[in-house]
This record gives sequence, C-alpha cells and structure tokens, in this order.
Amino acid sequence: MMSPYYVDRMDLTIRSLTIVLCLATVTAHAQTGYKRMHNRMLDEAKVLLSNGEYQEAAKIYQLLLPVDPEFTEVRYELGLCLAGTSGQRGRAIPLFERCVAEGHTEAHYQLALALHREERFDEAVTLLQQYKDLHYRLVDDPEVERRITMCRTARLLERDPMDLQIRALGPGVNSSAHDYCPLVTADGRELYFTSRREGTTGSRKDATGQYLEDVYRSVKQGEGAWSEATNVGPPINSGLQDATVGLSPDGRGMIVYRTSDDLVSGDLWMTRMNEQSGWGPLERMTDRINTEHHEPSASIAPEGNEIYFTSDRPGGYGGRDIYRIRQLPDGSWSLPLNLGPVVNTPHDEDAPFIHSDGVTLFFSSNGHNTMGGYDVFRTTLLDGDMNGWSDPENLGYPLNTVNDDIFFTLSADGTTGYFSSERPGGLGGQDIYEVVFPSSQLRKVVVHGLVTDGLERPIRARVLVMDPAGEELVGIYNTDQRTGRFLMVLEPGGRFALSVEAPGFPDHAEELQVPAASGLLEISHDIVLGSGEDQGLTRHEDR
Repeated sequence: MMSPYYVDRMDLTIRSLTIVLCLATVTAHAQTGYKRMHNRMLDEAKVLLSNGEYQEAAKIYQLLLPVDPEFTEVRYELGLCLAGTSGQRGRAIPLFERCVAEGHTEAHYQLALALHREERFDEAVTLLQQYKDLHYRLVDDPEVERRITMCRTARLLERDPMDLQIRALGPGVNSSAHDYCPLVTADGRELYFTSRREGTTGSRKDATGQYLEDVYRSVKQGEGAWSEATNVGPPINSGLQDATVGLSPDGRGMIVYRTSDDLVSGDLWMTRMNEQSGWGPLERMTDRINTEHHEPSASIAPEGNEIYFTSDRPGGYGGRDIYRIRQLPDGSWSLPLNLGPVVNTPHDEDAPFIHSDGVTLFFSSNGHNTMGGYDVFRTTLLDGDMNGWSDPENLGYPLNTVNDDIFFTLSADGTTGYFSSERPGGLGGQDIYEVVFPSSQLRKVVVHGLVTDGLERPIRARVLVMDPAGEELVGIYNTDQRTGRFLMVLEPGGRFALSVEAPGFPDHAEELQVPAASGLLEISHDIVLGSGEDQGLTRHEDR
C-alpha cells in the first residue's frame, strides 16, 4: 500500500502491469533446481510485488535468483521491485537488459522507462519502437506513443533550460524518507510539510515499510537557512496518515488530509490557529469536496470564497481532475465545477495551487506535455463566468525533470517557489526544494472595476473585450448583479476595445490600454453608464 496522499507514478505503472502478470503465473513452476519450497517463495514474492511491497518482494527474489540463474521471470520481477524502490531504480537496468537479450517482451518496455529516468532518451525511444513491433504485449499503442513523446519532450526541454536557481532546503528539513507538499506562510517565515521519516506519531509503518505521514514545521532563520524540523503533534497529527494540503489566505487555517482507520480512504479537514492554544481541532470539509472517492489536494482562493481541489470521482476526463467550488450568498457551497479539458486530461492532474492574484493556477500533471512523471504547469483564469482557462504551460527544465515534480507553491511577488521532487543529490525519496526565478512568474494583468450609473448605483452589465479593430473577441465578462463589480485578465501591453451592454442603457464603447508589466499588475477600471444624451465616463488607475 502506497501513501494515500502522494503516489509515485512509477509505482502505479509497475503495479498496473504486474498484477495481471503475477496473478496469471502464481502456479507451480518447473525450473531447474526448484523444489516445492522455492515455488512457495516465488508465489509469495509475486503477491508482495502485486501489492507494491517491493522491498520485501526483492528480498525473496534475491534469494531465488542463484537457485536458477537462467530463470528470466525471477530476474525480470526483481527488476520491477528495484525500479519501484526509491534509490534503487538504477540497479534495475542491468536486470532488464539481460531479460531483453533473452527475449522477454515486457522487459523492453520496463527497460525503456528505466533509461528514460536516466535521461538516456534516444535509447529509450528505440526500445519503445521495438516494443511496438512485439506481439502479445501488455501496453497498447497509444500509451507507448505517449511514452515516446515524453522522451522527446524531455530532450527538447533539457536542451533549452530555464534561467532559474534551485536548491534543496537541506538536512534540517529533508530526510532520507519522503518529504513533500511544502506550505510556506505569506511572510516566508514558516514552512509546513509532510514527512514519512522515523519518529512520526505512533511510529507505525504501512505495508511498504514506510512510516505513516505526519506534518512537520520549520522556521526560517536567515538567508537560506531553515531550523531543524519538528513534528507539529496533535491535533493535526494522529496515529493515521496526516498530510499537509494547503493554507488559508490569512495563513491561520490549514487543510489536512487524514485517512480513515483503514489507512486507504480519507478526507480533507480544516484546522485553524489560535494565538493562545495553537492549532485547533480538525473539522471535516464540505461534502461538496469529500466523497467516497479520492480527494487528496485542495487550495483556497485569496478571498476565501472559492476552493480548488482534485478528485477521481466519476464524470471527469479520466484519472484525477481539478475542480472548483464557490461559496454562495447563504454561506453554502456550490456544486463542483470541473475545470474542463483545457486543464484536465485523460491522465492525472493534482496539487492545485491558486496564487494570491486569484487567477494564476499552478498544478502538476502527468498528462500534458510532461518530461516524465508529474511536471509543474501554469494556467490563467481568463473568464471566471465561462470557466475559461489558458493553455497550460510547462514551467520547464530544470524545475521539471523526468521524475515527479509536484506540490508547487509561489510567493506573492511571483519570484520564489517551493516544490518537492526526487532528483540526484537528494537525501532520499522526495525532497523539498526552493526555486528562485529571475523575474515574476505571473504573466497576466488583472483588471477589476465597477459599472455604475450616474448616481453611482451598481449595474448588471456585460463587458465584451475585442481586439482594437473590433474583429476578434477576446472575452466576455459579466458584472456581479449585486455589486456591479467585474474582473478581467488580459495580456500586458495590449490595446483592447471594450463594449458595455446593460438593460435600459445605450451601448457604451471605449478603448483600454493595458500597460506592459513584469510580474503581477492590477488595474482599477471603473465605468459609469450615462443616459442616452450622456456619454459613459471612465475612472482608470494603475496599482
């Protein structure tokens, strides 16, 4: 059983391909030198492998390998165990190479995945193309082609690295176990994260031999230095899986993922900080989010009235999708809205982080143009009423790698981010990293304003944004029916034609020049609609 919160994509790939293979071969084996005891050991190893208990399965396979050194099946399945174990993946390559030489069909595919993770892209593509020509294989053509595309994407992105600086947060924060999902307070002083290190509450382990998840805290001590992480204790941590998910806009609330007693199913919970007594009791979040399905991640929008979350519930585009809910005037929550096929894919989208600008969403995906595993992407909410999003943009290499790069968050000014990744030079498994960009990663200009009449009464109106020639529609924005407020997201440095329509008022037209911007820029642009004899007035202010 893997962690219910963070699941290694290599693990799922191996398990999905081996469950059928293993169950189909848990029978008597007639191999040279094998006795009844060895057959029982092999059956046990296969069951452990299909359950994802790679380290325990590997111990048995290593005992069986010298009994019959020509037994390809044992060598291949030992390779699967090593490929699924953090810090051991490279040791699987020579095992798969020999299996390929011996004609093992699936070894071609697994060796290609292993070479991809070693950044040997040309060799991986060659093996995948050879695999496509083999009969009776387990992986179909579309998935093989997707893997080939990943190799080519990784090769292209590595040849054109982004200008940024990445550093690990060091042994005060990271450990030899998995450390992930960093949450940094708005002032940049406190870090909360999830760890599976020794010393978690109850010192319990799951079936894979890993300690259960707990939440830890570290405090920034100086330029680049973080204090020794400490377990935050109850009520956040318990004897179950407890993981960081997100912080509320004011930094005083934390979303926590906690499993049920079975350590498999779980829900999202909220706790709030009390100045005198610390973190308060956990309260289960709305049923609009929590269901019988898997909802492991969430992020709260800056005004606190929207929540973005992930779920594998039915009705999505496949795998895990990102949804959002909005708080209604009576305080209840709306039905979930899927972000749609621009953001979600037939594969997995996870770890959403809605920036404090309210329109820039960062998330991880293994379904867009990823280098391999999860990559971090950026998209912008272009039209909140129509659920319109920009095409997701890969943040590039070296932030993204051939491994899982996930749980990205970004500072308010858009220049400093935190994320978790498994990469060479780490202390073990997923580690937490800081990335510093040379300029802000916020790409749009937020235009907000108010439409009123001559007596400053709010008006329900529709604002159409066109190109200067009035030929191409850029977006349609509706004002709030109660307040008359609107919010638009536009390209910096652009010139736009606005057309405002409202019942009882003549159509109003004007031009809007959006300043060029490096980083987040907000513009206040109010519109006053006059009578038929009057022309509309505009109040414009840069912030």
